[in-house]
Amino acid sequence: MHQPFLVARTITVRWTEPGFHCWPEAEGERAYLAQRHRHLFHIEVSMPVEHNDREVEFHDLLDHARSWRTDGPERGRWSCEDIAREIDLHVRARWPGRTITVAVFEDGECGATITTVPNPTTPTLD
Repeated sequence: MHQPFLVARTITVRWTEPGFHCWPEAEGERAYLAQRHRHLFHIEVSMPVEHNDREVEFHDLLDHARSWRTDGPERGRWSCEDIAREIDLHVRARWPGRTITVAVFEDGECGATITTVPNPTTPTLD
């Protein structure tokens, strides 16, 4: 018997942006990270869409996600996780009620990914 498949559609956007940060608590072999240093952050944002004629155009997602911060490249002591969370909040403000995944990599090598899933028991402000 033929079993139908469920199709999940996800759009993904990527960009890079320079930034500076530090990890003041770094010690030992990684003590150099305590000093302010530069990275080219590679950022990726994904969200589900309902159909092939997407209700969220990925160019709109890219433009909005890239506008998350306009005050320059300084990130202080923010980690990749902190940057990802801020971008998530920015995207979620425009498209609430969706699962959002944000990945931030330092120089395209090492990074972190967060995924936020709407809680069905929490009312939304749509």
